[in-house]
Amino acid sequence: MTENNSLDLTKTKFKSTRPDSITPIEYDQSKPRLGRRESEPHSDDVSYLHDVLTTNFPNSRTLWDLHHYFQLNDIKIDLQFDISFFLNWSYPKTLSSYNASEFNNRVPDLVINVFSKSTWRADIGEHVDLCEALKIPVYIVYSPYFVASKLYKPPFVRIYKLVDDRYIHYDYREITAMEGEKLNPDKIIELGEKIPFRIGLMQRKKKHYNDELLYRLIIIDKNENRILPTRYELAQQKLIKTEKRATEAEKRASEAEKRATEAEKRASEAEKEIKNLKMKIKDLETLLDKYTK
Repeated sequence: MTENNSLDLTKTKFKSTRPDSITPIEYDQSKPRLGRRESEPHSDDVSYLHDVLTTNFPNSRTLWDLHHYFQLNDIKIDLQFDISFFLNWSYPKTLSSYNASEFNNRVPDLVINVFSKSTWRADIGEHVDLCEALKIPVYIVYSPYFVASKLYKPPFVRIYKLVDDRYIHYDYREITAMEGEKLNPDKIIELGEKIPFRIGLMQRKKKHYNDELLYRLIIIDKNENRILPTRYELAQQKLIKTEKRATEAEKRASEAEKRATEAEKRASEAEKEIKNLKMKIKDLETLLDKYTK
């Protein structure tokens, strides 16, 4: 557990954008990149997280890959998060960007940045201080494959939690599950009472270029040790349940039909028995009349 000093923004003007706030890299910085999708693992994971959070928390709002504008001590801050999660906020319209001043200066309840080669330094540098100053309760960074320095070689996820208006961070370097296998309950990461889910790291079956291992941040149910489904997985689960109910209904109908057939058979046999008994009664009555005359 590590404590970080909070940032004093009163005398410093920050301009925080993805193209400008990082250490120079190979591509031309004079031509700002649009968006953050620098690799297939990065794109896959951002899409996956947005899908899972949107599907399982329809009364909350999950934004992805947008500029977020905040005002702090007369300073306008521009941050771009891979994922921002607003608990119990179901704003129905789509957004080009998130301007906090238009929404009562609300900050996200949780944000996630997925490391990429051009952004990881900012993700664990200036952006941490800005998120702390904005009092964003939970800030998460992780690496889907080896894109940063050896210090952050995956499996790696770091959680920043706001405690008494200061960030305390926790590093996790063990996987919660292999893809397709059961979760290890001892490796599930708690995010606090207010966040309605837990997280973990999953090692994927698929590999990156040059056989690099791939990892994914997974969203786990708050009370059950299960990974929350994507929209497609949820539809599959509903289909399976519907097919199971249909099969069970067909089985019950077949059993009812069988019982009805057996009942008809017993009724037919009973009718035959009644007919035979009536014939015997008639014979006995005839015989009785013969002896009484």
